Amino acid sequence: MAARLAAAVRCHARSFSTASEFIRGPVQVFGIEGRYAHALYSAATKQGSADEIEGLLNSLQGAIDSVSGLKEYLSLPVCSKEEKKSSLGGAFEEAGIDPLIGNMVSTMIDNKRSNHISGVVGAFNTIMAAQRGEVPCKVTSAQPLSEEHLDSLRGALGKFLKENEKLLLDSDTDEALIGGMVVEIGDKRVDMSTATKIKKLKAALSLPL
Repeated sequence: MAARLAAAVRCHARSFSTASEFIRGPVQVFGIEGRYAHALYSAATKQGSADEIEGLLNSLQGAIDSVSGLKEYLSLPVCSKEEKKSSLGGAFEEAGIDPLIGNMVSTMIDNKRSNHISGVVGAFNTIMAAQRGEVPCKVTSAQPLSEEHLDSLRGALGKFLKENEKLLLDSDTDEALIGGMVVEIGDKRVDMSTATKIKKLKAALSLPL
């Protein structure tokens, strides 16, 4: 079973790593996670399965989050590469996971990057969201915001979007902010929290007159 998966991985490895046919994503994601996610996006786009790959990756992330000890197992240096690839390869084949994902995970294990799998899933989701014109926005406030406040935020932030873009607003709370909020949209971050204002005030007061 593992041998059949390995053969399928080798078969798809060429399309996964052929730089001359590389298809660039609609947004650039940097770092280790970004490199693997862009390579996977290119290969998946060429075979017309990017949407399916996104769903499978999120299912894989769900398994990593829910299966006790799996995240730690992927990061353990004492477990051999062959052991990890054999265990995951069998599970992938049984679950019908696309060989492109199997190839990526196998490559990451070989390169001692298996602890970055969750990051790659997040990076791939970012690329796919950009392809759909979705702009993620996270608003963190000291206290939960009412629906009225959230609607007002959506209206204000929506004015900065292009015609084909759609805002995806996610809200969270952090009492350490004391008051105000922090808005993160795309690659921009605006800190309007009371905690930051107090920090800046203290810094200003500490300066000699």
